[in-house]
Amino acid sequence: MRNAPRHGFDDASLLGREPMVAYGPAAREMVTGQRVLVTGAGGSIGSELVRQLQKLNPAMLYLLDHDESSMHAVQLELYGDGQLDHERTILADIRDRRRLTDLFCEVRPDLIFHAAAHKHVTILERYPSEAVRTNVLGTDNVVRAAQACGAERLVFVSTDKAANPSSVLGVTKRLGELLTHQGATEQLKTASVRFGNVLGSRGSFLHTLKHQIEEGMPVTVTHPEAERFFMSIPEAAALVIEAAVAASNGETYVLDMGAPVRIVDLVIRFAEVNGVRKPQVTFTGLSRGEKLSEELVDVNEVALPTRHARITQVPVTDDRFGTLTELNQLYAVALAGDEAAVRDALWNSVRQPSAAPWSLERLAL
Repeated sequence: MRNAPRHGFDDASLLGREPMVAYGPAAREMVTGQRVLVTGAGGSIGSELVRQLQKLNPAMLYLLDHDESSMHAVQLELYGDGQLDHERTILADIRDRRRLTDLFCEVRPDLIFHAAAHKHVTILERYPSEAVRTNVLGTDNVVRAAQACGAERLVFVSTDKAANPSSVLGVTKRLGELLTHQGATEQLKTASVRFGNVLGSRGSFLHTLKHQIEEGMPVTVTHPEAERFFMSIPEAAALVIEAAVAASNGETYVLDMGAPVRIVDLVIRFAEVNGVRKPQVTFTGLSRGEKLSEELVDVNEVALPTRHARITQVPVTDDRFGTLTELNQLYAVALAGDEAAVRDALWNSVRQPSAAPWSLERLAL
């Protein structure tokens, strides 16, 4: 018998398979008795990481978010109260380096899962400075704070849009992967975990789809052939935890998402599950930065097998990273809110090998 997912969608029916959520003994050993901190703990992936990590008996599980309402919901669900007066709930903004470092050094986490991020392609195309402040500078701050507090392991939650990026979101997440790679030290083991869309995440396509179908509205889809990788929130979080076991020198791990699914097919499947036959679909066209098909591995990357059947590894090389001066220039224009300069700086901050140069047209910046 299937359990109803927390977000109200039948994951198995939509995925065409049963979601797989399981841990090996190494994952349990990594978490049990440790001090664990999750950034973005009120978000879709962050809150699911919190739920699953709690079951692995950490010594302390810290929930860090800048949105107290989201933390309130998670606190209420997990601990039965919403007072937010326990030391495990931390209200902070990852953009504030000094405060973040002070907090990390105060609570001294052993294991950090960095899930806080801006994630919507279209709005970040309009406000690239906001994407940089959170996804790049915020990640830089988390990495530096982890180093300063003596943490043992840091895992950055990335996205398939970081592979051959065509959007502001993709470029900023790619920079997050590179910062995580460069942040590895003898003391701090780091890794990034890259995966595609998760079913029912907050503000996701399925929430829009559910609303449109329930209200009898036409369903809006960008393109008849647009396709995406999908997995359930619980299995994505479980595999992130599994990938954390192998964290070492800033490697990027890629989750097995199965075959990509045409969004139109997902619409039809979802409508049928909800008793609607032949939903009306309106095609709006791809927005700036959107791809027809997503990729999990860059054109210049080679995915290597790992000990886990559903996780592959992509080695990271420093030749794709801009100089520190370029990175500081990116931060300066982002903090100044100069959107045009941010787009130019993003282009200069990530470099591809000469075999496959990027163009501004391809990046859609």
